[in-house]
Amino acid sequence: MSEPWAAPLACAPRAPVSADGVVAYGTYQGLTGPIDWSPLRRATGRRAGSWKRWHYIAVAGPDAVAAAAVVDLGWTSSAFAYLFDRRRRALAADHSALGLPRRTARVSDRPGAGATTTFDGRRTRVRLERGDGGAWRLSVSAPGLVLDALAAEAPDGATLCAIAPVPGGIVDCTHKTPRLRVLQGRAVADDVQLDLAGCSAAIDHTSGLLARETEWHWASACGPGVAVNLTQGFTAPAENALWVGGRIERIGPVSFAYDRTRPEDPWRIMSADGAVDLTFTPEGRRREDRNLVLAVSRYVQPIGTFAGCCGGQRFDGLVGVTEHHLARW
Repeated sequence: MSEPWAAPLACAPRAPVSADGVVAYGTYQGLTGPIDWSPLRRATGRRAGSWKRWHYIAVAGPDAVAAAAVVDLGWTSSAFAYLFDRRRRALAADHSALGLPRRTARVSDRPGAGATTTFDGRRTRVRLERGDGGAWRLSVSAPGLVLDALAAEAPDGATLCAIAPVPGGIVDCTHKTPRLRVLQGRAVADDVQLDLAGCSAAIDHTSGLLARETEWHWASACGPGVAVNLTQGFTAPAENALWVGGRIERIGPVSFAYDRTRPEDPWRIMSADGAVDLTFTPEGRRREDRNLVLAVSRYVQPIGTFAGCCGGQRFDGLVGVTEHHLARW
């Protein structure tokens, strides 16, 4: 079904997996405690390298979209950060770096209070941490780019927690926290300097025992009082949701339609019954293809606006991103 699932979400469990390896599959509201898949890895004999985790934040406003992430793949790690200038419809800065897992990069096992995620490379530093009172601080220092933002969770904000089986893998636990408001912040890239205060922000914390090959389509957008997260593949539809005020409404399966050879053209995101019918119009894109012999990653993330309907809500100009990611890791 694609209409919003009206039943209120249960509170997230204290841990996504018990000490004896039993997984609390489901979609919840709120935060788990620290995520540790060790009991499940021991029970299944799963190799340590299948444990993947990342922490991502996006900031969106009328003039800019900025994003940063730290990724731990078990045998290597990476970070990226970019600034998209919506006035010029162009990337003002785009930087990525590789590092050592759990040395150069540390992705927090906590999705909320007490979280500190860092990447400390030779020329690239990324730090995302949650302080007291629900405020997140992002700091990025990279060649050609400086980002600094303090974002507060909305008083009626809600985090979605989805613990779902993974085709070809075992399990994934993702926390989506949108509807943050940037209290103060700046972005500096060469000749571009932008004030980020008043922008909206969204955070994605994901940790799981994933398949060797993983593919997904993803859409994420947020603005004052509203946010949407939609996925095809991977854990879909467990994390499909609409935020309106302090309420989370689950959304059923959706499909993505676009020209893979021209991802800068409009995308359509639809459900079979018409409850979701969105057109995404890109203003630009970030793309990165990597072949590390042991691993391959093909990634494109257009940046733009959504218009149409989702779960009874109508959007027109809601800022966000779509994404296609194919990984062999």
